[in-house]
Amino acid sequence: MTALRRITLPTLLALASGLSACSQASAEGAKAHVIQGKAVDTQGRPLSGAKIILDVYNHNDSLNTNHATATYDDTDKKALTDGSGKYSVSCGPGGWRVFGMVERKYNGDTFTLPLHPDNPKFVAGNDGGVRNFSWKLSGAIPNEQGGGFYGGTLKVVTTYESSFRDDQYPNLEVQLEPVGPLIDGSAGKKLSLKPDKDGAMKDVPIGRYKVQVRLGGKPVTLRIDDNTSPFKEVAVVDFKSKADSSWSHCTNCAQLELR
Repeated sequence: MTALRRITLPTLLALASGLSACSQASAEGAKAHVIQGKAVDTQGRPLSGAKIILDVYNHNDSLNTNHATATYDDTDKKALTDGSGKYSVSCGPGGWRVFGMVERKYNGDTFTLPLHPDNPKFVAGNDGGVRNFSWKLSGAIPNEQGGGFYGGTLKVVTTYESSFRDDQYPNLEVQLEPVGPLIDGSAGKKLSLKPDKDGAMKDVPIGRYKVQVRLGGKPVTLRIDDNTSPFKEVAVVDFKSKADSSWSHCTNCAQLELR
């Protein structure tokens, strides 16, 4: 009997890393026992080499089961989009959930980012279906795809030298200015953000930014979270695909220390 497991983002990343190309086709429209579609980048252009992962719901489970507690069996299928951004994968009976991911090297790091589905619902294998994907730099990830945000998280933290308290995080004004292109190659734009009560600013397009922080109109000195850089009124910060910092282990994140 096939072992059951829960679907998690780390599981999807592991599947993506071992990806081998499946049969590809460019036919449009639904076909029985076939799931197909197209992936595009942030500018709407065909996205080749995107990773498509299909997970089949265990036949003994209800398709209405909450995605967070559902069990899946080990009959995953995988594909890569072709030069036109298209993919096609044969599938058996049951309900199939389809995930898309794009991998990009950026500022010396490698990011694996989820793609946005035009329809996050299951596909009935007997009927087949079409699931298209687009790359988004920000916005909410559908709950059926795991939830969260397409953008990264920027966090500010106090140090023992800080002149203000943690509960003042929401009073901070954080200004971001892109330094060079964002991860998708676009120019990006200036952002004005306010941290939440934990000092986090979520759903920031992944890039390299020049950062300034103010409290009550006065500049706050800051540095990247490396415990060695000097505190200045301006810092340049990179998002990291995975980071071990003084505050946590995080994915697609960046952190600044404030004084």
